[in-house]
Amino acid sequence: MLNPFSRSHPPTRPLISAADLSFILDTFDQAVLLIDKKSHKIVSANPKLMELTAYTRNELVGMDSSGILRGDLDSIRTMRSRPKEDTLPRLELITRHQQIVAVAVRVQPLSENHSWALIILEEVNLRKTRQASDSLIADLLNRQLLALASTTRESDPEEALGQVLEIGGKLLPESSLAIYVGRGQNPSLRQIKTSGGDVGIFPTEIAPPNLNRLLQPSIWRRGERAIVTMIHQSARAAGFSYLASAPIEESELHDEQKAWLGIILAGGKSPPPENALQLLNILAGFAGAIIHNNVLLTNLRKRLADSESRLSTGVAVQENIKDGMMIISPEMEIQALNPAAELILGYAGTEVIGLSVDNVIIGSDRLMPALRRALHGDPTPSLGHIHLHRRDGSSFPADLQINPILDDGSVAGELIFIQDLSENEQIRLRSQQLEQRALLGEVTAVFAHEVRNPINNINMALQLLERALDKDDPEQERIQNMKEDCQRLTTLMDSVLTFSRTGNYVFAPVNVKQLLQQILKRWGPRFKKVNIQTHLQASNDLPDVLGDSRGLEQVFTNIISNAVEAMQDTGGAFAVKLSTAKFPSGKPFVQVDLSDTGPGIPAENQEKIFEPFFTTNPHGTGLGLAISKQIITAHRGNITLTSFPGGTTFHIQLPAAIPPERMTP
Repeated sequence: MLNPFSRSHPPTRPLISAADLSFILDTFDQAVLLIDKKSHKIVSANPKLMELTAYTRNELVGMDSSGILRGDLDSIRTMRSRPKEDTLPRLELITRHQQIVAVAVRVQPLSENHSWALIILEEVNLRKTRQASDSLIADLLNRQLLALASTTRESDPEEALGQVLEIGGKLLPESSLAIYVGRGQNPSLRQIKTSGGDVGIFPTEIAPPNLNRLLQPSIWRRGERAIVTMIHQSARAAGFSYLASAPIEESELHDEQKAWLGIILAGGKSPPPENALQLLNILAGFAGAIIHNNVLLTNLRKRLADSESRLSTGVAVQENIKDGMMIISPEMEIQALNPAAELILGYAGTEVIGLSVDNVIIGSDRLMPALRRALHGDPTPSLGHIHLHRRDGSSFPADLQINPILDDGSVAGELIFIQDLSENEQIRLRSQQLEQRALLGEVTAVFAHEVRNPINNINMALQLLERALDKDDPEQERIQNMKEDCQRLTTLMDSVLTFSRTGNYVFAPVNVKQLLQQILKRWGPRFKKVNIQTHLQASNDLPDVLGDSRGLEQVFTNIISNAVEAMQDTGGAFAVKLSTAKFPSGKPFVQVDLSDTGPGIPAENQEKIFEPFFTTNPHGTGLGLAISKQIITAHRGNITLTSFPGGTTFHIQLPAAIPPERMTP
């Protein structure tokens, strides 16, 4: 081979250019670098070196030699004599892909005065030693441990096991892997994931007779006596060089009581690494952690779903129960209350949380003793009929039930149920009134029958007397007055009979807006005559009310008639407003407000306005508003008024004919 490095005539300048040297370097069989000893820069390289490092020549030229060579470069660069073959310095060659190749190095200076030197690199072929095996384990811990650890956090267990097999394929090159897991009470193991090129030899299921030989880590190599299992027979028939198996056990701290979950297999046609079984055991450990975590997560999700179901059921009961409910801490402070309790007491939950219960439930001296008894585990089924006060100061009858909340035998709090007896009291009073009115109706019917006959006889006699006398007779005026008195008595008896009757009402859904529109239309001519302007305002989602249309028409007609009479001399306005709201019990109702701009009702008369026979009109019977109140009461509603000089408003509340959940207050 041509030797361009002869030193017989030391030159004072380069005998050859870098381009010419590059051409010569291409003829070398070994990898060769041309470097500048002063700057440590690479001047040129041959194709063998480019093949070994995966760099191009242009990339290498100008690069610092320490970028691809690791070791004692300075001692090599200054070497003057050629070392013996077995004492060649060893360096590490770093490739483009950061792989490390051990190389033996020889240095050949071009001349004593020349700054260039030739470095010849020869790759060192090392045998598989225990040191290489340890290096592979270190590679697992350094490069793959984080990847394996991340698989245990994967939400999909099959995806996580697939990642374990993918990492196993990197640690066991040219190998096929499979994972088998038990399912339920089935004694067989079912294949759930495979990886590699020859996974077809692995069966979809491993029957119990083959499992006993797989309970311990084992590895079979070609040439050894085969383990008598279906899988090993298939591996030998497929030409595998080895087949390793490791049991997948539950990931627990107690090694003695681990549960057996499945197995992981690895095999291939290439010889296995010496640490193949050790690597497979590591993979099996992570697979066990994934399966165990999935079981724990599944059970946790089930318990969480059960808890959420019980919680949602409890919340639904709490939200929809008609009685008020309060949770009290052992320190007698309010921790929670349901919507019914908010309606009954008139407080918002955010206002009373953390307050002492005796600052909210006011009106009974029996409450605190019962709460103290509950702290000792003694419930109070009923405090009896007591009167409590709402936030606005109004009183209402109620019954309280107090129960201790037990947690592992100790009292963790108290539960108070509040039953508002106002509606029951109203029903009792209404029943009593109906009984009295029924009796009054029977007496009045007899009285009216006995009285109306004499009145009719008197009226007929007056008519005969009127005809018998001349029209100019002065007694004609007295006869007319007596006839008018008879008519007034007849009208009064009709009103009395109407008031005394219990009423045979037919309840059905009634559109209050349409009913009032019809009534106002009929009264239109009268309104126009006395110069009264009318207004009707109603919300769009107004529900029907459950009522008797004829009875409600009589109520509205009575109020309109009184308003017209109050404004007939001055004129004015009559307004009707319809809206929705809820009773304290939570039941929806329709609010009807009828307002006029009349002179108003004096304060001393407002409390008597609904009493029978009370009237300030000399021509009235005093039964119109009393009958109206009776009809509204029969409809399970309320009627009140607000009056001041210059106006009067009647407020009527009628129960809605729809379920509460469809109500938009």
